[in-house]
Amino acid sequence: MSSLPLEPLDADALDRVHAQAMRILSEIGTEVHDDDAVEMLRAAGQTIDGTRVLWDPDFVMAQLALAPSKVTVTGRNPERSVVLGGGSLAHSPVGGPPFATDGERGRRDGSISDHIELVKLAHASNVLSVLQSGTTEAQDLDHESRHLEMDYSILRYSDRPFIIYGTSGPKARDAFELAAIAAGGREALLANPMTIGIVNPNSPLVWDGLMVDMLRACAEYGQPVAITPFLLAGTSAPVTLAGGLSLLVAETLTGVAMAQLVRPGTPCILGTFFSGVDMRSGGPSLGLPESVLTTLAGAQVAKRYGLPLRGGGGLCSGIALDAQVAIESTMSMWATYLAGCDLVVHSAGWIEGGLTASYEKFAIDLEVIAMFERLRAGLVVDDDSLAFDAIAEVGPGGMFLGHEHTLERFRTEVFMSPLFRSQAYPTWVKQGSRTSEDIATAQWKALLESYEDPGIDESIDAALREFIDRRTREIEG
Repeated sequence: MSSLPLEPLDADALDRVHAQAMRILSEIGTEVHDDDAVEMLRAAGQTIDGTRVLWDPDFVMAQLALAPSKVTVTGRNPERSVVLGGGSLAHSPVGGPPFATDGERGRRDGSISDHIELVKLAHASNVLSVLQSGTTEAQDLDHESRHLEMDYSILRYSDRPFIIYGTSGPKARDAFELAAIAAGGREALLANPMTIGIVNPNSPLVWDGLMVDMLRACAEYGQPVAITPFLLAGTSAPVTLAGGLSLLVAETLTGVAMAQLVRPGTPCILGTFFSGVDMRSGGPSLGLPESVLTTLAGAQVAKRYGLPLRGGGGLCSGIALDAQVAIESTMSMWATYLAGCDLVVHSAGWIEGGLTASYEKFAIDLEVIAMFERLRAGLVVDDDSLAFDAIAEVGPGGMFLGHEHTLERFRTEVFMSPLFRSQAYPTWVKQGSRTSEDIATAQWKALLESYEDPGIDESIDAALREFIDRRTREIEG
């Protein structure tokens, strides 16, 4: 029996995936539903038939060469800078769910107050270096303008870089204008990107107008963009993983090419979101072997093309905080660490296939990430860690529990989770028979209480509020 292949594609297979992607582009092409983009591609020498674009592989690869292999994103506080590239494993919380839930208030429509709480939880954590707007939808605000308040809540209550709400070019430009105010102007934002955009081609092989315009906006402002085909084996992609990977390459590289036409050097991130489908329900099967394999293969593809890699985080299809959710989420997170992803999206709080942001799951996911980070730190072997003197003093049959070497180091050497405890059954009953979900409720509440406001310059805050008020009147008017 062979071991788990951390690189599931050998050199020949990687070449064949690339060759098929180029064949797809040149013989099948993509739909591009944006007149300006079509004319731009026509001028660049691509073959155009209405909205169908047949791509010259040499052109695509030349455009790819313009995209950097690393990009630094910063927040209002330059000390919060994150380098994406080289396996940085920068985590961000869940994004996009319309609902929120916790053990005390139950499942509900997301609100702006929920969003602000989740921003504060993410900022208070020590493992989420990138925030995400839309951690839950602010459904109590107008759907045309709510993105302004969600993006603002990150700029106000955190000083870390963030993934913008986006979903369209105009909303992306609003986010970039807000970030430019915080950065000190558009040129400052261009020189030091503060945000990340995510675009999803409409698989298979369609670039709709909303996503093309958002891609264009990211390039105009010089902000990194994670191009992430949403591929489901058997629905939006072939049921075979190899076929789906060739689509992933084709769709991603066309996005890179268009971004470089707008602004050469636009940072692009290759995104993997490729899962199987439960043919009994038609829903995505998240956290199962197919998504792990394609994340690992995605790492090989990203390395081949010299792009940073985006992967999913604690993804799961399960609804309750049960064994299914635990297994699926851990499988998904394992994949990002084994692959050495650079940007890990939806790392904390994702449940119910991404429909709900769970506060308890948020706390549990943070603990799982901390465990993975401990694994990532590896082993230290030196005179102190070898502990020869302590072994000699304790001697055969002795006990290290009360030894000075143990007492001085156990807090840093042994991972002691506040959530996952080892205790006797009578003790557990005496303490209230609390489940991990019960403990997670107390954990997220304590984390929220520990939040420290990073503050914001009053003039910057006033300028942000003026922009939001003006744009809200324009949008809703």
